[in-house]
Amino acid sequence: MSESSGELIIREHYNRFCRSMFVVSAAMFAGPGVFAVIYFYTSGESRLVLFGASLGAALLLVIAYGLLRQYLELRVSGTHIRARAWPFPWTKIGVEQVINSEIVEIDPFRDYGGWGMKGTAQDRLIGGSGTKALRITYTHESGETRKLTFLTDRAEEVGKFINIERTVNS
Repeated sequence: MSESSGELIIREHYNRFCRSMFVVSAAMFAGPGVFAVIYFYTSGESRLVLFGASLGAALLLVIAYGLLRQYLELRVSGTHIRARAWPFPWTKIGVEQVINSEIVEIDPFRDYGGWGMKGTAQDRLIGGSGTKALRITYTHESGETRKLTFLTDRAEEVGKFINIERTVNS
């Protein structure tokens, strides 16, 4: 076996439309909390209500911040391919398990129901924007054939890198 030619790392953020939807959703949930604080501020239990509403608003801001930080990551090394939508766990594939890798055009909404980590264990999408993707067909440890589709503008580069690693390691 030869040595690996390095590691390719692709890290992309979700597209701006999805990120704005998360912030708008957080603001919609924070609005009623603020209203509750104003409404109940004059009651005898105002301290408890103020504490609860403040805690709820802080939690929503933390969630919104975390959602804004979400990213997609693909790492290809000489021995493994790993992909994830942060903060979800890695999908790990050994280079020797790869049957085929191809560049495909997809519609994330029509084909998988949206962006992020979608699909089933047999056909999974990890993607944030665009329509160009790298689809890796591989043999899972259980023996079944599975597909991992990673949405990225750098699909050709990753496909070439995987083919080089497969050639070097065979």
